[in-house]
Order: sequence, then structure tokens, then C-alpha cells
Amino acid sequence: MNFFIRMNILKSLFNNTSTNNKTQYWLFVALLVALSIFVMLCNGITSKYYAGYDFFFHLHRLEMVIQALREGTYPFYFDYEHVEGYGYFVNGFYPDFILVPFAIVGLFTDAFFAYDFMIFTMTVLCGLIMYHTVRVVYNNRYAAAISSILYTFSMYRLYDVYHRSALAEALSFTFLPLVFLGLYYIIHGDYKKWYVLALSYILLIYTHAISSVLTFITFLVFIAVYYKSFKNEPKRIYYLLLAAGVTFIAVCYYWLPILEQVSHAGYYFNKRLPGGGAGYGKVGFDYVLWGLLSGVAYYKTKLWTGVGIVLVSVIFLRFFIKGQKSDKLRLTDLGVIIGICYIIASARIIPWGSFPLNIISFIQYPWRLYEFSTYFLAIAGGYYLSLLLVKKKQRMLWLVLIVFITMGTIYIHSLNFKEMYPKRDKWDRVRNEFPSLCNNYNIIGGEYLPAKIPYLEHISHTGIIINAKDPSTSIKSLKRYENKTRVKVVVNKPDTIALPLFYYYGYQATLNGKPVEVSESDIGLVAVPVNESGEIEAWYATTAIRKLSFYVSISVIILLIIFAIYSQRKQNRKVDEYYPE
Repeated sequence: MNFFIRMNILKSLFNNTSTNNKTQYWLFVALLVALSIFVMLCNGITSKYYAGYDFFFHLHRLEMVIQALREGTYPFYFDYEHVEGYGYFVNGFYPDFILVPFAIVGLFTDAFFAYDFMIFTMTVLCGLIMYHTVRVVYNNRYAAAISSILYTFSMYRLYDVYHRSALAEALSFTFLPLVFLGLYYIIHGDYKKWYVLALSYILLIYTHAISSVLTFITFLVFIAVYYKSFKNEPKRIYYLLLAAGVTFIAVCYYWLPILEQVSHAGYYFNKRLPGGGAGYGKVGFDYVLWGLLSGVAYYKTKLWTGVGIVLVSVIFLRFFIKGQKSDKLRLTDLGVIIGICYIIASARIIPWGSFPLNIISFIQYPWRLYEFSTYFLAIAGGYYLSLLLVKKKQRMLWLVLIVFITMGTIYIHSLNFKEMYPKRDKWDRVRNEFPSLCNNYNIIGGEYLPAKIPYLEHISHTGIIINAKDPSTSIKSLKRYENKTRVKVVVNKPDTIALPLFYYYGYQATLNGKPVEVSESDIGLVAVPVNESGEIEAWYATTAIRKLSFYVSISVIILLIIFAIYSQRKQNRKVDEYYPE
């Protein structure tokens, strides 16, 4: 009896009458929330016990935001406690705006709960945004529901969230559909909704810069294919440029400080290319194949990235659609072609080390393109099925089938995830959680370390040591007070000493209360000239550009939100005038 009751509930989801649209939507939301909870139950309801490769790096970022909010120092500019007090300027290169709402939750709970709440919330939002995007573009609620499930609980996203704990890229899944919806408005829809593209791209950049670059490249493909749309209506070019210009200004808090930093010093990410650049992440066709089959089988029992067999299967649905031609179908087919090309792009046969691909070698791993393959194939799965299935019972049956297949994929993924990252015991927690040389201080590849630092082992080998050029110079004491480092030094003649602080542009120092010039030492540390004995005090004081860019970005974003709300209300009033009750 319960089975038939459940089937009747699901059946109502596909009622095409407009009076049941709200019911359909809320049933979908309930299903989305249930699957999101199922994911967390399978992979460990709390990250205190199971965590992937990059987990502690991102957890520490969240902890720093929580601490800054608690102390009233947000926006903060420097993590002065990290790497044994040498400091790490991660948030200068890695924006933390997206973390703030969840850091507020962490103020009343803890960082682990806030992290888990963030994963759950962004998973649900990912599904809702994907649903909205497909519904608007295709005007098809069934396609929207299927696409949302396939995308939100796809193999590559699960891999990002749990196996890699690549938080930024995982969260970028949430905003990617909205970005493409904004582009759709510019190319085909109401171009006066250009603010959708601007706001969504701002969110994407502040979440994961690499994904935003790859999105831009994908945009170029769509713009080239649909160039006639701009030729026929040149106004669309204006609104595209307007969205780009506003976005460019709104994210100046990200790019201006980075330009400022790299103009004064070199870093691992732009001088050493940690990981060897994108060519390093290329894989053989055996890995590509196992990536296509993931969700059922894994390469040598190890978890490997890929779009998964479920999304690969939807490609074959296209062969059963015959005698139909439409702009929407061509759009979907284009997405499938791009998705397949992006999968092939991860293979060793692609010359990532040569021009022009070496220009974007900073992406490190070409299989980051799987995020876009996942997006396009998920849309294809929803839309192709909506064309093939006409009867309500067929649609209900296939949705139930896809939900169960998705649950099976989630469960199989969780088993492999837990096999690779078993429940942490006390030794594992100390080894992984607390920054030390054995876990590379939880800064992964150290992309934002000064390039002159020879290796991190130097910190462990030398400890907190102050280096002086003149052997007669003596150090009497070294003390740290929150963000300040104080050193008492005795010199017989003018000297330059290197403090145990990684150099980043924005450091200031005083000698006996008088400002002195700060520079970078030969091994990437803060160097201070000393012409008399006394006390040196050094601290990171940020820069005028960084402070100004923060307020400019915040102001532009607020104004853009106000404009978007005003424009939407204005449009709604026009609709009410045309269709009065």
C-alpha cells in the first residue's frame, strides 16, 4: 500500500496543468533535499571523521574568517599564524566572500559544523539553480528536474566535494548554471537581463578563479557559433560588454591586489607552476575510460575522476530522437559536442605544454574541464528524455529509475571514498589536521609562497631563526604579538637582517619606532635594514590598493543587486499590466 501511495505522489510531479506548478516544484525540492541528506549520510554526516585531500586547507580558510568575524577584524588581510608563524597570504589570492555566511554559522557552532552546513546548503542551491536555468531556457519542468539531479549528484562533483575536498571548485558548480543562463539572455533571450550574467560571474570569480577562466573560454565558443545573434541585434554586443565591464570592476578586490603582489615579487604559482602546469595533469586513455565508467567501476579499486557512466549513457539517447529539429535541440547537441571535446582534452595526446594551450597552464589539471562536460551532458540527459518520453507514466518511471541509479552511484562512490580516506584515528588527526612539515603545513602545493623560498623543509630545518648578513650582529630576543613580530638586535655596523616572515608586499617595519624600508631577502623573507641597535617591529599592514578595491567591489555589487531587484520588479509590473486578474 505504501508503495502505491508513493507512486501516486511522484505521479503528481508530472501533472502538466499550470495549477499544479507549485506542487511539482515543492515535490522536486523535497526530493532534492532528501538526496542531499542521503549524500551526506553515505559519505559521513560530519567531516570530523572523513575528509579528502584538500580538506584542512579549506577548513583553515573558514576558521580564519570565523576568527576575524569574532574579533571584529574582517576583512582581514593576512594569516600571520600559519606555517609556524612565517605567515601565509592565502586570502590575498583566494577570495573568502563566499565563506562569510557560513562563517557566521560557525560563530555559534564550530568550523566543522559550518563546513558541513556549507556543503549541504550549496548542494541544495546547486540543484535549485540548475533546475531554474533549464526550466527558463527549455520551458520544460521535467527536463529541469532530470538535469538538476544528474548535475548536482554527478560523479565529478562528488569527487570534488569528498575525494579532493576541492571546496572552491565544488562550490563553483552551484553558480555555473546561472552564468550560462546569463549568457543565454544575452545571446537569445531578454538581453536587458544582463545583470544576471554580471552577478553570477562575480559569484563564480569570487568562488573559483580557474573555473571562471574556463567558463570564459567556453563562452567564446558559444559566441562564435551564435555570432549571427549579435549581427542581427547589435544591442546584444553592448549589453554583453556592459555585463563584462561591471563584472570587471566588481571583482577588482580579486585582481587588483594580485597584480600588485606579482608586480613586486614572484610566487610559486606564477614562477614555479606547482604540479608542472596543465601538462602534468594529462592522463592516458585508460584513465579516461575508467572515468567514463566511474560510478560502477573504478581504476584498480582507486577512486578516479570522470563524468561517470550515467552521463555518458545519455549521449546515446540522441540516436533515438529522429525527425525533430529545433533551436533548443541544436543548442543541446552543441553542448554535448563541447562536453565530449573537453573529456578528450584531458588525454595525453593534447599538447598542453605547447602554444596556445600553455597560456592557461595555471589550471594545473585539464580534467577540470569535466565540470563543464558534466553540465552539458546533464542538460542533454534531461532534454533528450523529455523529447523521448511523452506519457506521464513513462516520465514518472524514468524519474524513479534515475533517482535510484543516482542513489546507487552515490553509495558506490562513498564506499570508494571511505576506502581511500578511512575514518581518522587519533594519530591520523594529528598527522593531517595540525599544520606541520609532514602535511606540507596544509597549504597543498604552496602556490602562494614567495618564489625565492627554496623549499618548505627550510622552515623545519632552521626553525624560527633570524638571519643577519654580518656575523657580529646579535639577536637578543624574538617575540610575536598577534600580527606583530618584535626583535631586539645589537649591531656593530649597519646590517640587513631577514626576519622569520614570508615576504609579501604590504609589510611594514619600524626600528626604535622609526619607519624603515622593507624588502625581500634572497630566500623570500622580510628583510629589514638596521643601522643601529634597538627593537625592530614588523607587521603586515596591507596596501592602499587592497583597501580601496574592497570598498569599490562591495559598492558596485550592492548597486548591481539594487538595480537587478528594481529591473525585475519593473518587468513584473509590465507583465501584470498585460495580464490583469
